[in-house]
This record gives sequence, C-alpha cells and structure tokens, in this order.
Amino acid sequence: MNRILRLFAVTLIAVVLVEVGYAIPSFSRKYKTSCSTCHYAAPMLNGFGKAFKNNGYRYPAGTDPEMTKEEPVSLGSEGYKKVWPEAIWPSDIPGTSPLSIWGIGRINYAAMNDVKWEFEFPHEVEILYAGTIGENFSFFGELEFENEDNQNEIMYPFALQYDWSPGLHIRAGMVHADPTPNHLKLTRNHYNIASFRSRNRWRFRDEQIGLEVWGAGNGSGERGGYTYRAGVVNGQGINDMNKEKDIYGKVTYKIGGLGETGGTAGAESQTSEFFIDNSVTVGGFFYKGTASRAGFNDEDFTIFGGDVDYWYDRFIVNGALMFMNSGMPGIPERKSMVYYLQGNHVIYPWLIGLIRYEWEDADTDQDAVKPVNAFIPGVTVMARANVKLVLEFKMFLDDVNKKNDTFTLQMNFGL
Repeated sequence: MNRILRLFAVTLIAVVLVEVGYAIPSFSRKYKTSCSTCHYAAPMLNGFGKAFKNNGYRYPAGTDPEMTKEEPVSLGSEGYKKVWPEAIWPSDIPGTSPLSIWGIGRINYAAMNDVKWEFEFPHEVEILYAGTIGENFSFFGELEFENEDNQNEIMYPFALQYDWSPGLHIRAGMVHADPTPNHLKLTRNHYNIASFRSRNRWRFRDEQIGLEVWGAGNGSGERGGYTYRAGVVNGQGINDMNKEKDIYGKVTYKIGGLGETGGTAGAESQTSEFFIDNSVTVGGFFYKGTASRAGFNDEDFTIFGGDVDYWYDRFIVNGALMFMNSGMPGIPERKSMVYYLQGNHVIYPWLIGLIRYEWEDADTDQDAVKPVNAFIPGVTVMARANVKLVLEFKMFLDDVNKKNDTFTLQMNFGL
C-alpha cells in the first residue's frame, strides 16, 4: 500500500518534468509531417523511420525533393556542375533553422538512498541540430549541458556524413559503436549491455568518436534487407586516453516488413498503424579495444554478441546477448556475459506497455561474483505526438541489489 501511495504521488508531480526524447522536430518542420511518421514512440524508430535514417535523413526512393515542404537555400547554380572543376560544386543548406531543443528533468524514488526522493530538474538541456547539405552530405550533433552529481558538464558531439548511396555512408565524428542505440530504446533506463562497464570503466554508451563506414539495402521484393557498419574510434571520449584505436562492427538482416531503405511510394507511416512492421531482424556485433584509467594498467578487451528484433501486429519482442573477455597485466583474464529480453505491446496507439528482464555476470569464472538481474516494467503514454510520459519501475531480483529498487517518472517533449 505504501508503494502504491508513493507511486500515485509521483504521478501527480510528473506533469512538471521533462526528459530527453532524441527525436528531431526539425525534420517535422522540413517535411511538415508528424513525429509518428518515423517514430514508434520517440526516440524509438518504426520501419519508415529506419529507412529515413538509412537514406541519410532523406525520404527513400528518390522522393525526397517532392516531400520537402521547406525550400532549401541554394549555394550555387546547377550549371556549375557542367563546368566543374572550374567552379565549386553547387549545394544547399536548410531553408530554416535545423535546431531542436530539449529540456531534461527526472524524478526518482530509490529505497536505499540517503535522499529517497530526488528531483533532477533540470538534469540536462540539449540543443540538437540535424539536416542535409545538398545531395550527398548530412549532419547530426548536439550541444549538451548536464548536471551530474551537482557538477556541471558540457558535451558537444557532432558528426558529418557523406551519403554516396543508401548502401554506402562515410561518417566522421560521433559514430554508432553501441549495438543498442537510442533509436531502438523506449525506456528511460539504458539497456544493460550499453551500461555494463569493463574493469577500467569503459562502456558502450559513452560517446564514441571516430570514422565509420555503414550502409543498408532492401531484400527480395523490396522487403526487409540488410544493414552493416564498421568503424575505428578513440574508445573513450572526444580525446583519446591511450595510443591504441578501437575497432567495431555490426551486421543485421531483416526478413519481411518495410525495406531497410524504403518500400513502395506512400509507405511512410502516417496512418494510425504506424507501429506495425511485421518482421524479424537478427544481427551480430563485435568490439575490440583498449581501456585506460589513471593508476591502473591498460585493459585489452574483446566483445562479441548478437541480437534479435521481432515485430508482429501490436507486439515487439527483442533481446541481445553480449560476451566480454578482458585482460590486464598481472591479473587473471575476466570473462563476462550480459543479456536482456524485452516485450512491448501497443494497447492503443498512444498507450504502450513494456517489460524487460536484464541479467549480467561480471565474471563467469568466479562464483563469488554474483550475477545482477532485474525486471523493468513500464508504461508509455503519448499525450501528443511530441509529448511522451513514461512511468518505469526497476526491480532487482538478486540478493545484493534487491533493496535498490527505483521508480522513475518522466515526460519527454520536443520543439
């Protein structure tokens, strides 16, 4: 009964809070379309949203010029192409500001913390910007101001991408080393695979800066298809912490559903069933790197794993499994295993139920190191296409952490 009363109190307070959504409303302005055209529930992409991303933030199948409602600003005449290299190749820039703004706030309840109720308002303010430059360039970045443990932090990740075709993009700056990125996530809590740390504190979800080659293509009958990515990164932030470079890669194959680079004309998800994309996608990934930390020897580690994403009618089931092997001089090698399994159900287009099970074993060879496992049930309410309310409870099942249960309530909005 106490938990129910606390949960009710949190719900009443939540309307004043905001949280990051990771959708980019500037694209809604450019194409004059709803967020649900590309999003299952922001930031999670639906089938068309993935195709839009795979086309370099453009409408697929050559329809982008017809779908663009805001005229770009021309940087040079089309006739310059005929006299190149005696002229600069023509281009264009967005006709209006490509900026979007997020305010981020949270309210948490943790049973064992000294401060049980915690208001994080503001936790973070983000200025996001994204768009296209001419026919073959696109960009994505953010200026982020964050309060972390009462310390102000500033981050400014950015990426410039050359889009030769849907099958070949070259990206410099912030890249996609994490096999569980935000565009696949519906919850406030990050996937445990993204948050799991090596012995020198490396983790997937920290900013990865480097060079990446990636692409996508449709399968038979313009349904499903493949994606791939491979890159080289610093491994630990914008400035590298050691002389080594890390490498990574991921491949996926989708059976059924909308093509990975788009399907037939008019397939954009503007109907009430934008959340349906009956398909199954399987993938594999790896990462090999070196992590450094002051006062410790360098840690060499290798990661490999796989994932599956199954969409059927109003249901989505997805999961991932990751293995990490790490070695440090003078210390026995450590083997770790992490996985999760998650299910979503669209009760109504604006109401989504979710439950996730997470399990991680930091050292599979040591019985003294006990696995950590937890359930995360949650509910997402799309109050509007650009306003999302999330109620989430993380319940630990292992003996060590079972008293660290936390409630989180948040509201996401995009402008």
